[in-house]
Amino acid sequence: MTMQQAPRTGALLIHGLGGTQYDLGPMHKVLRRAGVETHAVTLPGHGGGPEDLLPVVAEQWLETVTKAYDELVDQYDTFHVVGMCMGALLALELGALRQHGKGRLVALAAPVFIDGWSTPSYRWLRHLVYHLPGLPARIKVEENEPFGIKNDLVRAIVKAKFERGDNFHYRWVPLACIRQVDRLRRWVLDSAHRVVCPTLVINAREDELTTLRSYDFLLGAVPQVQGVVLENSYHMVCVDNDREQVMASVLDFLELEASAGRPRARRSVEVPMSADAVAALTGEYLSALTTGHFEAVYPLLDPAIEWRHLGEHPLAGVYADRDAVIGLFQRAGQLAGDTVRIEVAGAPRIDGQTVEIDIVVSFQVDGDPLQARGTQTLQLRNGRIRAVEYRQDTDTASAEALARLTG
Repeated sequence: MTMQQAPRTGALLIHGLGGTQYDLGPMHKVLRRAGVETHAVTLPGHGGGPEDLLPVVAEQWLETVTKAYDELVDQYDTFHVVGMCMGALLALELGALRQHGKGRLVALAAPVFIDGWSTPSYRWLRHLVYHLPGLPARIKVEENEPFGIKNDLVRAIVKAKFERGDNFHYRWVPLACIRQVDRLRRWVLDSAHRVVCPTLVINAREDELTTLRSYDFLLGAVPQVQGVVLENSYHMVCVDNDREQVMASVLDFLELEASAGRPRARRSVEVPMSADAVAALTGEYLSALTTGHFEAVYPLLDPAIEWRHLGEHPLAGVYADRDAVIGLFQRAGQLAGDTVRIEVAGAPRIDGQTVEIDIVVSFQVDGDPLQARGTQTLQLRNGRIRAVEYRQDTDTASAEALARLTG
């Protein structure tokens, strides 16, 4: 008697321009939980610096995904293709080129047209600039706020990563590279009707890069197509407010177990935290503060946190939720730039789920080094920080230092 092998399902996931697999958020994890073996490609010109994109042409991107597809597709009984942004254009062109029919295709935020609300009215001029010798290679197309993200928390984290220079997404791309994206867009305009497999198209109504004109085109051109319009996201749909809807829609379309995309429900009743849990959360918080990775603080906060900054200084006040606290940190950055440094003076004092921390804040104003001292009292609950109160020391030096921030 022979054992019959269970059918295998795989998927090729394609990131966007200047990006990494971060573009797809939890898609890899969600699909793996549903029993799909996922595979990623790093497109030519990516994984290093923006200048690496200069010699790359669209044919190289397509060749990379086609080669990966050809190597993988015969290993599986079912094989899907999923692309985000430029990766969605590549997925569509791949589907038409290879007449993909062994699985399904998902196009996320495909910019068939570059006409979103953040693109300048003179965007058509780029087609003229392309023909000016040397200029397209020298012009930088910057990645600026809102970074394709409507969610305040996620946007703040992404902004901090950009400012720190983390290698998760290019901060700019050369205009010469946009020319290659335009070539790829024209290919999709010509070939979308040749995509033979069932296709899911997901776009956000408020996408700053592309309007729903892209969505409408694909729904009219691709023969077997379904569409989803998101109402509370910008371009980066896999990490924005509608990310759970995106994951659920993809799982449903691929006929996979929907529970794989659901986040674990948090406890709705208060459970006392163990001493180890309190120590671990405190350690994460202090690490974020003292390393200057302030964006790592935000996920530790309860969405309904109350943060009180006592005293008489520019940051004094009550910050009534997590978004307000993000604003507090951003305000501190505006006042003192990247000169803010936080040190902990002594070990934290822990009493149950209450933690007291003495901190020293160093910063510069007009090039002069200044310092302020104070004590933070944290109230923890259910694995998050529910309240923070900061009491500034009353010594004259600290008060005068903070007062100077107002100029």
